[in-house]
Amino acid sequence: MGCYIENGLTLGCRDAAIGGIKAIYILGGSGYTVDSITTDADDQITAISGTGTMYKFELVKGSSSFEETISVNATSATVVYQPTLTLNLTKFDNALRKAWYELTKQQEFFCVVEDNNGRYWFPGEVNGLTITDGSVFTGAAYTDANGSTMTATGGEPAATREIEVATTIDAVFSGITFDAV
Repeated sequence: MGCYIENGLTLGCRDAAIGGIKAIYILGGSGYTVDSITTDADDQITAISGTGTMYKFELVKGSSSFEETISVNATSATVVYQPTLTLNLTKFDNALRKAWYELTKQQEFFCVVEDNNGRYWFPGEVNGLTITDGSVFTGAAYTDANGSTMTATGGEPAATREIEVATTIDAVFSGITFDAV
C-alpha cells in the first residue's frame, strides 16, 4: 500500500459547506451489532449490515457539532483519528433523562451523523464512540437553555468515512431498522 497522495482539491463553489449537524441516528436495541461495512472505489460506505435499531435524535439548528482531530506519534509512527460529537439536546424531561442515562452507561455506541449539507458520516466505525462528558440543566432565566449537553469521543485507525446515500439513509442498512421520530 502506498502512502502517497493521489488527488488534489479544487476550491469549487460556495455551496455545501454549511456548518453543524442536523440529526444523529444512534444504534441501539438489545444485542445491537455492526457486522460488515462495504465501501466503493472512493472509500465511501455503500452498505452496512448488522442488527438493532437506529434511533433518530433531532438537533436544534446551530447547537451541535462533529469534529475529528488527528494525533500523530512520530516515534512510534502511529496516527489515530479522534472523532468528537458535541450534542445539545433540548427539553430536560424524563425521555431526555432516560436517553442521557442509557448513553452514558454504554461502553461504546455506533451512530450516523447527518450534517447540514445533507451528507451522512459514520464516526467510530471500528471502535465506536463513548460519552466522555456531559450535563443536564434547567437554566435559571426563562430564556436559558433547558436540556442536556453530551460529548462523545472515539479513537480510530482511519478518518471517518462518508456514507453514500442514493435514496434514503435506511436503504444503506440491512438487518438494522430505523425508528421514526
